[in-house]
Amino acid sequence: MQEKLVEHTYGTHIYMKMRLDNKIIEEIDVYLRKDGEHYITSADHGMELCSGESLKQKQKLRQEIIDAFNELY
Repeated sequence: MQEKLVEHTYGTHIYMKMRLDNKIIEEIDVYLRKDGEHYITSADHGMELCSGESLKQKQKLRQEIIDAFNELY
């Protein structure tokens, strides 16, 4: 079960630290903009250096973090 550990909202910026179903703690920053929400997750760091299966795993984790945020927020 996903669990929200920390949440802070600063105007158009939301920060959340959460524990995912796999028990790993992840973080997300969400920026609310006129053109939609912009997500920066803890899975994004170093993603540009990945390729192949490693990139697919990072992208899957990123989406899992975003989905958890949307469920917990």
